[in-house]
Amino acid sequence: EPEDPSNPPKFCPYSIPCIFILIIFLSLFIVFFSLSAPYSTRNIDKLAYVLALGLDIGNSNTLKLSVQLAKPSNGSNGSSGTAYEKIVNSVECASIEAGISLLNSYISRRLDLSHCKAIVISEKLAHKGVSEYMYTLLSSPRTSPHASIIISKIPSEDFLNIASPELEDLPSRFYEITLASNEYTSYTQNVTLINFFSDCVDSFKNPVATLGSSSSLPISPADNIENIGLAVFKNDILVGELNAEESILHMMVSNKLKSCTISIPNPIGDSESINLSIKLAHNTKNSVSLVNGTPFISSDVKINAKIESATQKSSYGNSSYYSKENIQLIEESCNQYLKKALNDYLYKTAKEYNCDIDGFGKYAVKYFPTIKDWQDYNWLDNFQNSTFNVNVETTIKSGNTFL
Repeated sequence: EPEDPSNPPKFCPYSIPCIFILIIFLSLFIVFFSLSAPYSTRNIDKLAYVLALGLDIGNSNTLKLSVQLAKPSNGSNGSSGTAYEKIVNSVECASIEAGISLLNSYISRRLDLSHCKAIVISEKLAHKGVSEYMYTLLSSPRTSPHASIIISKIPSEDFLNIASPELEDLPSRFYEITLASNEYTSYTQNVTLINFFSDCVDSFKNPVATLGSSSSLPISPADNIENIGLAVFKNDILVGELNAEESILHMMVSNKLKSCTISIPNPIGDSESINLSIKLAHNTKNSVSLVNGTPFISSDVKINAKIESATQKSSYGNSSYYSKENIQLIEESCNQYLKKALNDYLYKTAKEYNCDIDGFGKYAVKYFPTIKDWQDYNWLDNFQNSTFNVNVETTIKSGNTFL
């Protein structure tokens, strides 16, 4: 009905301020109680932060679980702030969750894995399979999916006891610094928990993980940890390993190479070898074709290189290393060296390990119109029948001191 202008509705001048006060009060009430409960249970004074988690075969139980914890202490070496010492505790248990509960029972603080930098798995355990542990860790909201996976050639507890930085006060920096070294050495690859698990269940490729070991065997407290090489997996089972040079070749084929230094035969003749700093000029072009059902894989690799070490004059008279003729000789020597090395590496992964760790499967899937056709072909088992064709093109760039 139309409003009666002669009888306007009554209006309370205090209604709007009262509503605003009520809204503010309710908001403060909700915020206060929503924050108070988590704080009481997740107070940092009641938590023990796990820097690294170790998994190994137990003596009497299925699993030996080790944790490397950060222990706050006073500043050292005259520096202000807080330094950290590391503590390693281990228990034998039936599962990861059971082991964490056991550790919580006699450690005065609750274990917190949200800042865990690495998951160290012993070589013995990896040979039996690690899928159940990957499922457990990823299904737990307390574990960071970006923790690095390291396969240790020594017991995981020993690895955690030795692993520490020589030039840093924080033990957590060890995992950050050493695993980041692959950016300029390519001697290994930093593989995270989520990526490792994804490759384990993938039908296109097989997983790899960082290979870690002591600098000497048997180990001693003075030893250092070396993260060099890659552990190769068939599904979730460790089947082999790659050395530092083979890791470089893997990074080269899979387009993960940033930069590294290699030694090739010196074609000039004044020394046995010559060091080159190399990086990819373009992404490696990989292609797969099926010949009578057998994979035929081609890889075209283009490299930019700089001479790292060389004498000023070559043995060919007074000709400089950077003369046109000698540059061509060095480029051809690098082409031949890398072509042979890549062929050896690819046939090793295919014939010896039967593992497609470079992800060639994603180039082959286009030949299968349905998922069932792809699953029936079983790429990861047929990869061992592959043949390879590798082409390498190297371009020598002038160094800063030789222009």
